[in-house]
Parts: sequence; structure tokens; C-alpha cells
Amino acid sequence: MYLSRLLISHFKNIENTSLDFSSKINVLYGDNGEGKTNLLDAIYYLSVCKSFFAVPDREIITHSCDLSTLYGEYAMDSGLTEKIACSLTRQGEKLFKRNGKTYERLSMHVGLIPVVMVSPQDTSLVFGAGDERRRYMNFLLSQTDPGYLQTVLEYKKWLFQRNRVLKTDTAGLSVLEAIDVGLCQRGDEIHSRRAELCRLLHPYVVDFYSQLSGNKEQIDLCYESDLNKDTMAALLRKNEQKDRALQYTTVGVQRDDVLFSLNGYPLKVCGSQGQQKTFLLALKLAQFALIRQLKGMAPILLLDDVFDKLDAQRVSFLLHLVVRDHFGQIFLTDSNKVRLEETLSAIGGDHCYYHVREGVFTNEKTRNQNVAGRS
Repeated sequence: MYLSRLLISHFKNIENTSLDFSSKINVLYGDNGEGKTNLLDAIYYLSVCKSFFAVPDREIITHSCDLSTLYGEYAMDSGLTEKIACSLTRQGEKLFKRNGKTYERLSMHVGLIPVVMVSPQDTSLVFGAGDERRRYMNFLLSQTDPGYLQTVLEYKKWLFQRNRVLKTDTAGLSVLEAIDVGLCQRGDEIHSRRAELCRLLHPYVVDFYSQLSGNKEQIDLCYESDLNKDTMAALLRKNEQKDRALQYTTVGVQRDDVLFSLNGYPLKVCGSQGQQKTFLLALKLAQFALIRQLKGMAPILLLDDVFDKLDAQRVSFLLHLVVRDHFGQIFLTDSNKVRLEETLSAIGGDHCYYHVREGVFTNEKTRNQNVAGRS
């Protein structure tokens, strides 16, 4: 599966452009702030229905415009072509279509076109709060399990209702019991899926880190959850008085976390920048491998500025790793064309180069400039 054609209109600093891509490696190079990452985010948005950088939709639309549109054609393993279109307005309206048919719910689209993004922003997974790692788990599971995202949305609704009831002094036991039934059903299911996810991810992360680092350190990831100790229902019963006193739910999967460690110590404390970056790459490559295993198709791999904080040896090893046939289509950005060419020339294969300047994309193979605009 790969993205063969992409049309963008008024997405960040990209005004209008039509691009054709290689089924293998697509290289975007240019100075910082020119639009390389914006293109990757457009590809991500078309797959996931939101920006990788968690910005509001209104901030994605080019300034002075009220409408942004994306359109992608995907060559699928089945031989068919999937045509995905998206439009969003500054007033908050968002519409996704698959082959001309509008989705009833956006969650029905997530997972159809799997994608993995590797970005300098991934450091939030190491240094950020637990909600960053929960978001990571939710995203990965939503791409492999069509019903998971809906379960999470339903859990949040039940949790909101429970917390609202806890804030009223007149909340009766029967009301909480009724809410807890819905909350517990979804909480136990989410916990089960997250625990299984971490179990499946673990060997992949360890293996990829070993390959990228030359087997120099021992790394680990551990899933932490209140539900590791007991069922959701039992935890709610034990903490009912505490919840009433504090007026919010103090236990549940909304508190889950994943601990990353290096040689038995917290990665964010003991890991160097290079070790942290290598761990994050291993985590994202593990994500890729797991999606491929569970869905039977290779996700589109978006590598944004992967040369950052990695030595030349690890970068070379990474690129040799990802160009294997089972990795499928890859998008790669960097500010240094010479460095890219030297590294990729040793690998060989089908490469497509685009120079990026002020939201304008120039195909280096044909030297023909695509129709594009500036913000």
C-alpha cells in the first residue's frame, strides 16, 4: 500500500499543490521552516483525521483562508485505489470521504490507511506527562482495532458523567452504581487491550534498539495501571469514599502510564540525548512492525528530521533497516541534501526528491515545479 498522489489546498503554509510519489523512498529537503514537516503532517492528517502536533483544526488552515482540503489516492495491496478526501473549515466543520462516500463517524476511517510518524516532537513521550504515553497507546490501538477508539470515547463519556455526579452532594448510591457498570465494562476492556499491546511491543522495541545501538545497553518498557492490581469495579468500590471527598474518580485507566528504562533506570533521567532518540526510534519501528503484523500491510513511514541527535553510524544503520522491502513507502525530510544523497546512494533503490521552499515543492527528477503557493 502506498500514497501515489496528494493534492493539498490551504494547509498551513502550503497553498495549492499536486504531488506524485514513489512507492518507495520520497525525500523532502530544504531549509527549516519551509514546509517539509507540513507535508508530512498533511499525509498524517489524511490517515488519522487530526494533526500529529495536536493543534486545533482552525490553526491548520492557511491564514486569511476559511477552507482547507486534502485529497489522496492510495494504491492498495488488493490492486484497488482508495480515494480519501478531507475538508475542514475555520468554523469547525470537518468532513472525510472515502471513494466519494461520507463517513458517519471519523473513527470509522482511522486504521484504513495506517501511518507511523517519527519526529523530534517524540521526545514528549519520554519527558511528557502520562497522557502523552496514553495518547500513544490509544493511537496505535486505534489503527489495529476498529472498535478500540469508540470504546475509549465511551469511557471518557462515562467518566465525565461520574465526575459530574461526584460533585453533587445529593448523589445517590444507585446513580453511581448505574454509571459504574458502563465505566467498568469499558475500563476493563481498555486495560486488557493496552496490556496486550505492551506485551506485543516489548520484544520488537528490545530488538530494534539492540540493532540501532549495537547491543550496547539494556532497555525495557513496563505498563503501569491501577487495573494491574484489581478489576475496575473492585477499585471503584474501595475508593468510593475517597472519590466522594475529592469529587472526582481517583482510579482507572485514565491514570495509566508506560515506564521506559535504560539499564534498569528511568530513561528520561539516565539516558543521553542519543540514547533517548535511539529508544524513540526503536519504539516507532516497533509500532510499525506491530501494525504490519496485525493488519497484514506495511504502514506509510514518515521520518521527520531523523538525523537530529543521531551519529552518522546510527543514521546509516537506520536507513539500511527501513529500506528493506517489508517497510514499504517512506517519506524522509532533512535540511542537508548532500548528506541525504551520500547516505541514500549507498542504499540504492527508487528515490524521489523534492526541494521545498516557502511551501513550494520542486521535483528534482524532472526539475518541473509543481503548482504551489505561499502563505
